[in-house]
Amino acid sequence: MSIGKKERKKQIQLFLDINGKMTYTELCEKFPNVSTMTIRRDLEELEESGSILRVKNGAVSLTEITRYNEGAVVNRANLHIFEKQNIAEKAVTLLEEDKTVFIDGGSTTTFFARELPDKNYRIITNGINIAEELTGKNNPSVFLVGGEFSKHNQATCGRRAEVFLSNVNIDVAIMATSAYSYKDGFSCAIREEAELKSYVISRAAKRIMLLDSSKLDKTLSYTFAKIENIDVLVVDEFFPQELRQEFKRKGVRVI
Repeated sequence: MSIGKKERKKQIQLFLDINGKMTYTELCEKFPNVSTMTIRRDLEELEESGSILRVKNGAVSLTEITRYNEGAVVNRANLHIFEKQNIAEKAVTLLEEDKTVFIDGGSTTTFFARELPDKNYRIITNGINIAEELTGKNNPSVFLVGGEFSKHNQATCGRRAEVFLSNVNIDVAIMATSAYSYKDGFSCAIREEAELKSYVISRAAKRIMLLDSSKLDKTLSYTFAKIENIDVLVVDEFFPQELRQEFKRKGVRVI
């Protein structure tokens, strides 16, 4: 039974709100009597109305993106969405199955967690929103780090978090930063968070930093890493070419 355009768009919105993100293929399977071009036009109109975001090969619900409604993290999740989505899509291709992966708390890493394939990973995170995001995936095992709770970043930190991680062998650390400058390196605003980030980086075999261009040429109170402390930098398409080359000269792989 065919349905009208208005009802179809309502159903598309509902599917996206439930699933967070869907590909064009998945949406077309839901509406077998409708062409791919029609689905694309529906998504364009929904995006114009401000309820979804079109991304590579599909769309994301903005309701899903903004559902974390405590602290400053909700505001950050709404900023530079295209850049963060682009970074997440590239970063997930760097992971291998059966690895122990630490995912840092933050808004950019939330996009990363959403894009993470439903495969066998051992995920350790201090991000409450990261753990919540991963509940929709069946195969990764998820361990939430205890400690002092930071409302600003929806994450745990402090000495107890370090004790929890002291016996964990981290294969890959997916890290986030609030600011970067050539002089001061990667920094954030809360001392306890900076200390935990530094500790994780010191224990990880491979360190991957997610950095969108809006955070460049900024310095916050506490530096937790310099260029030489990371192995891979994942950036957006607006990231300055000269800065890419600077990281490469320091031996960092830039993607």
